[in-house]
Amino acid sequence: MKLFIESFIKNRLFLYLGTVFILVSGIVSLLGLRRDAFPNVDMKQMVISTKFPGASPADVELRITYPIEEKLKEIDGIDEIRSFSRNSVSDIDVRVSLEEKDPEKVLNEIRRAVDNAMSEFPAQVTEKPKMTERKSGSFPILEFSIFGGKDEIELHTTAEFIEREIEKIQGVARVDVFGKRDREWHILVNANKLKRYSLDLNDIVNTIRNRNINIPAGSVDSEAAFDLRIDGEFKHPSEIGKIPTRTNEIFSTVKLGDIARVEDTFEYPRFLAIANGKQGLILSVIKKEKADAIDVADNVHSKMRELSKAYPSGMKTFILNDEAKRTKNRLSVVSSNALIGFTIVFGILFLFLDFRTATLTSLSLPLSMLMTFAILPLFDVSFNMISMMGLIISLGMLVDNSIVISENIYTYLSEKDDTFTASLRGTVEMVVPILGSYLTTVTAFLPMLFMTGIMGKFIWEIPLVVIVSLTASLVESFLFLPARIVAFAKRPDQMKPKSRFRLKMDSIFHSIETSFSKFVSFNIRHKKSSFAFILLLVFGSCGVMSQMDFILFPKEDIEVIMIKAEFSPTSRIFQTREKMTYMENIVQKIPKEELVSYSTKIGVQQTDPDDPLSRFGENLAVILIYLTPETKRKRKASEILMSIESDLRKTPGVNEVFLEEFGNAPPIGAPITISIQGNDYETLKKISNELQTFLKSIPGVFSVRDDYRYGRKQMYIQLDEELESFTGVSTLSAANSLRAAYDGERAGTVRKGRTKIYLRVLYDGDFRKNPNEIKSIPLKNKSGNITNLAKISKMNLIDSPELLAHKDFDRAITVNGDVKLDEITAHDANQKVANEFKPLIERQYPGVSLSFGGEEKDTQRSMRSLAKAGFIAIFGIFGILALTIKSFWKPVLILSTIPLGIIGIVIGFPLSGKSISFLAMIGIIGLAGVLVNASIVLVDCIDSIRKDSKASMDEILIEASQRRFRPILLTTLTTVAGLLPTAYSLGGSDPVLIPMTLALGWGLGFGTLGSLFYVPVTLSVFNDLMIKFDKRKPKRNR
Repeated sequence: MKLFIESFIKNRLFLYLGTVFILVSGIVSLLGLRRDAFPNVDMKQMVISTKFPGASPADVELRITYPIEEKLKEIDGIDEIRSFSRNSVSDIDVRVSLEEKDPEKVLNEIRRAVDNAMSEFPAQVTEKPKMTERKSGSFPILEFSIFGGKDEIELHTTAEFIEREIEKIQGVARVDVFGKRDREWHILVNANKLKRYSLDLNDIVNTIRNRNINIPAGSVDSEAAFDLRIDGEFKHPSEIGKIPTRTNEIFSTVKLGDIARVEDTFEYPRFLAIANGKQGLILSVIKKEKADAIDVADNVHSKMRELSKAYPSGMKTFILNDEAKRTKNRLSVVSSNALIGFTIVFGILFLFLDFRTATLTSLSLPLSMLMTFAILPLFDVSFNMISMMGLIISLGMLVDNSIVISENIYTYLSEKDDTFTASLRGTVEMVVPILGSYLTTVTAFLPMLFMTGIMGKFIWEIPLVVIVSLTASLVESFLFLPARIVAFAKRPDQMKPKSRFRLKMDSIFHSIETSFSKFVSFNIRHKKSSFAFILLLVFGSCGVMSQMDFILFPKEDIEVIMIKAEFSPTSRIFQTREKMTYMENIVQKIPKEELVSYSTKIGVQQTDPDDPLSRFGENLAVILIYLTPETKRKRKASEILMSIESDLRKTPGVNEVFLEEFGNAPPIGAPITISIQGNDYETLKKISNELQTFLKSIPGVFSVRDDYRYGRKQMYIQLDEELESFTGVSTLSAANSLRAAYDGERAGTVRKGRTKIYLRVLYDGDFRKNPNEIKSIPLKNKSGNITNLAKISKMNLIDSPELLAHKDFDRAITVNGDVKLDEITAHDANQKVANEFKPLIERQYPGVSLSFGGEEKDTQRSMRSLAKAGFIAIFGIFGILALTIKSFWKPVLILSTIPLGIIGIVIGFPLSGKSISFLAMIGIIGLAGVLVNASIVLVDCIDSIRKDSKASMDEILIEASQRRFRPILLTTLTTVAGLLPTAYSLGGSDPVLIPMTLALGWGLGFGTLGSLFYVPVTLSVFNDLMIKFDKRKPKRNR
């Protein structure tokens, strides 16, 4: 190491070329870093969606969900499977274990399992299951509405044009259009005329399919070669009415127009989109996983401004939600806090060091940061809040090594060494203690790289950036700093006389050092009392901390509120739309300085298009309220929510209203998510009702509901087997006729330019509106005769569940709830259920189990992984200390200083009005690696003095404390200064990161200062004990 440092110092070309290389590569990498709000979290989650048209939830469960689940049972490496059988759709959410070493292999096995299950699907399932892998990196960065124009055809045509143009932009994965309906030509059949001509709907469907064709028919091989094509595709709706359907008894042709009329329209709406009270379409721009969110959004904005010039008259677009703008604001806040911390660190260096030393030392900060930026792209790290948090943590530490080395170099310069000798001696002498300090800090953060679960994936960039930046700082301080000092420094006797300011600062600092030395001396004289007092503080602080509230992620800086509304199952979509105007009027009353926009979606309740927990139904609706940033309004989102909640619940005809806040957090579940698993839905529903009653009795718990509810009533039609055989009407034929009568049967497509138009055959509206007409639906038998459905079937109208859910192959009902954090935490609420409710239920109902998911499951998993990381970190630090110090008891002493940081945490968090969060716990573990550095330096100094001094142990302790007070104080101040702006929002508030910086800042401040007293006092106490119990004559300097 000495030869390497010496060769670098001797050759100034290394210094100049290396510095230029760092500057260029660092700046280029920084400008090229992808920008996101949070890191991409690959959740290893697949959603399998299968359509079974016209099937009830029970049929979907039996014919689709069960066959797929049976195949999935054979696969290892799956953490959890949840399935949801709804009308016409089966959704299965499969989560691969995040500890799985080869998750791609598991995902491929899932795909094969689904393909194998398809052989058991009924014939009506014509589409292959859609398998979507969910990733947090692919999310909507922009949502906007389009409305107005001449008619719906013009609106859809313009939206399709915008969709195509935006999808051409680099970085855009797709554009989802909500509220869009397929264009259709409806062939509306008169039921009475159909019977008169002995036809049924299957005849009409087959007639259209046989006519509407456009297929190649080969080619003519001659000198004038040409291709053959049969073109029977409809060009206009009027052509459909001219098709002959059959010839009657008097050989007169019956045309389709004689029994049906044709309309150019759209499919019956399943969804409606309303933005700021105006009905239209909502377009969501989804970015690619590796794309820069801000660049993509800027390009989309630019394209939309360009396209707006070509909009038809009266058509407008409106930005509803700009997630990229929110990302830019968040990164701006983090960057501002980092820049302020950067400035404060510089200020402290110039305050405590002379100008030349401060200048040469402070250059280590930007060079280390640029070196870090140059390396980060190798690990696919983006510029986001979490990676920036890693940089903020290490910000003050990046100059610590340089401060220690430069101080040591200037000590030798003051002894008249030349700059080369002083730089070499001063650097080499500090290699071992600085390397030890570096390794302990890295060891504290290294296990966090391997944490499991969603939270582990979410925060892994923090330890990575800390380790990379500290490594960069190590290289800079060992090589570039001494080379700079050789090139530009002077010996103290060659420098100009100190300025008045410098003399004044030196005088102040000397007074502080003297006072500190006296205080250490006082504590050593009263060592027993001091030692007992410190232990009392530590144990008391640990006790207080164990009682502090824990929140996985704080709900602060909320900018989105979701209102979910549910009406009677019989409510049709336009009735639901009309009722939702009442809620919209309440939302519109939110003051303009708080409200940016709002959107209403009718027919669905979901957070994103791929959400397996989505609910669909004409009686469902959701409003998303987009608020201004919290710093620009007087009220918090929770206060706004509470102010409108009572009025929203007064909405006429509403059955349920739930309000939720969307926070800045990784993808975790609801605060309360409890699954009740068993075999019988009736029993599960009974337990669910009891659990909901229990939860509602807990103060602070609200919005309690489950996912089991009845939808519309369902008429079960069962054909009589004997009559079916006698009449020659098959069950399949009857089912097809019934579906076509009410839902309609698509009989083909035509194209007009880029627009695909579907041909749908169904009964005319008056027939479909009369439930009694079901009995008279004509069915055609094999002989061509017509009979009615009622003659060969039995009909029963029964209640039907909206959804049938499974968890890990068992039937399940899930109860969800939210909490008011000023009254109770999610963890406390879940623990109350676990301790008081769960044991009673599992004793009373054998075979039924309760399991906790959502935030509680993530909390338990994250805390287990965090505890493991903490244990490995402590053990690793101990090992490094034992090897470098070559002692067992001294590492124990140094590690025992870590709890001193708890004193600062239990003071700082209540004063700041914050609760302990997951990121705060990350900060506490990281604190362990940083906090021991002061003790390492102090113990190393004590050992050095003991080798050459004949003074008593107490005198050595006082001298070492005074000698190392300045560098320890200075390194502590710079580290805390780097954290201070984020902890106290000097450059803007970011509630996700505040707990972590608070834990590190307060813990490091109190812990380091405490170490300066604790280490000398403890060593003095144990020295006395060893003298007392040593049978031999006490030796000096023991």
